[in-house]
Amino acid sequence: MNFVNHILLESAKSNLFDLPNGTLRFDSTRLSSNAYREERDIAVLCTEHVLNEPGASALRWAAFGIFDGHASIAFFDDYSGHNTAHLLSSVLMEYVIREVQATKLGISVLESEKFGSLADLLKGISPEMIDQSIKNAFLRLDNDLIGLASEAILGATTLNGAMSDLSCAYAGSCALLAIYEAATQLLRVACVGDSRAVLGRRNAAGRWETIPLTIDQTGFNVDEAARLKAEHPNEPNLITDGRVLGMAVTRAFGDISWKVSRKLQEVAQIRFFGRAILPESLSPPYLTAEPVITTMKFEPEKGDFLIMASDGLWENLTSEQAVALVGKWLDLNNVEDAPSLVLPEDSDDDTYEPFMEESTRVLPFTTKQRPSNNLTPDMAYTNVAYADEKNFVVVDDNAATHLARNALGGAQEDLLCGIFSADPPLRRKLR
Repeated sequence: MNFVNHILLESAKSNLFDLPNGTLRFDSTRLSSNAYREERDIAVLCTEHVLNEPGASALRWAAFGIFDGHASIAFFDDYSGHNTAHLLSSVLMEYVIREVQATKLGISVLESEKFGSLADLLKGISPEMIDQSIKNAFLRLDNDLIGLASEAILGATTLNGAMSDLSCAYAGSCALLAIYEAATQLLRVACVGDSRAVLGRRNAAGRWETIPLTIDQTGFNVDEAARLKAEHPNEPNLITDGRVLGMAVTRAFGDISWKVSRKLQEVAQIRFFGRAILPESLSPPYLTAEPVITTMKFEPEKGDFLIMASDGLWENLTSEQAVALVGKWLDLNNVEDAPSLVLPEDSDDDTYEPFMEESTRVLPFTTKQRPSNNLTPDMAYTNVAYADEKNFVVVDDNAATHLARNALGGAQEDLLCGIFSADPPLRRKLR
């Protein structure tokens, strides 16, 4: 099991922030499905602190993001989605700050500054104007991304220059952005794609409730399907098996083939090794980077916590299971104690050793099970449910690795080790 812990912990992070009335903690981790990590989660995209007294400061606001990249049937290779995700993690908050500043000061975005006090900028602006500024920022970034690629396709461009501009546009990425204001305790979540955010809150009876802050934007989403059908009324086969002309999500950054004309796709194919043209593409654009925004008052006195994850986690855990798992983790951990996140030393010992006594760390309804006791010659692992509540355990000091472990098997050591042993491309089917 040591190698499983190595993989879980190698990208794990914990960040602690002092608030005027408490502490904010952010735990994160990443598990790759492909040879490149398409996901690009940045624990803290941007923060601003105010000095309370010499040597002490409190958080004013923070932004957290998850950017899940995907290839669009391979422009350069099957894993080029990491380029788009990396771009978003680097510049999206700059676009947001510029847009809010332009709205606040009544100036153009070109006149706005790269950095500014978002906490001050948000004062005196209506919630509707704030939401519109965030939407404008997302759309402007995507328009710049597609625009640069279009200019490269049609202009007198070198191959090297074209590859740089086209790589992020031919691939794509989902985006999930959360902005927290400490003074107002308002949490804004902007979603593009099928990454998901859910809030956990303890109710009056002491039970954890699940409050969805996003809805997966895929062809299976009734509202999204209705929107697309209204925009493209003469294309009855636009959505098939939950996919938009083969694309799993209805909103994304990049994915130029779903956003530009056939003519432009043809030129790109001829000049710069462009992908095959979508034969069904009649009236693009089909995808948009306009986010759906939800605002929620954070209530620390009720134990509020936020879970943000790409679709990989939600393919194995329900939102309710994830909230229950984090809730149990909170019952057994002090959030103000930052974990050491020390990688375990290599060892030949392959036994499962929890970080604390098992009797106090396993969920009440759980008994540790070893599937080797029930092996049969016709055992079909393809039919095994990874996230089985009877196998949920609490053995991690990091809440994010705790979720990942239980999503992929929990106490089922054989299943965990088998999944973590897989290499690409099989790995993509397993986690």
